Formats: sequence, structure tokens, C-alpha cells
Amino acid sequence: MKFALAIFVYLLMAAILGAGILLLVAGKPWLLIISLIVFVVAFGRLGCMTH
Repeated sequence: MKFALAIFVYLLMAAILGAGILLLVAGKPWLLIISLIVFVVAFGRLGCMTH
């Protein structure tokens, strides 16, 4: 179950980052900036935890 949840979260973040890139091309960088910050924080908290 954890693996399926991890895949879902990864795909969701990829979709949000992709939408942020599309909005950046249109001249609206706010979604990309926010999603990049959330991705870095999530990776720092969850990816670097001691197991």
C-alpha cells in the first residue's frame, strides 16, 4: 500500500509541476514556484529521513 501511495504522490507532483511549466510559458510562474518549493520541502523531509 505504501508503494502505491508513493507512486500516486509522485505522479500528482509530476502533474502539478507539468502544469506549472505550462503556466510559466503563458507568463504566470506562480504555480511552478509554489510546486517547486513544496517538492523540495517534501523531498527534504521524507526523502532524507532516517529509516
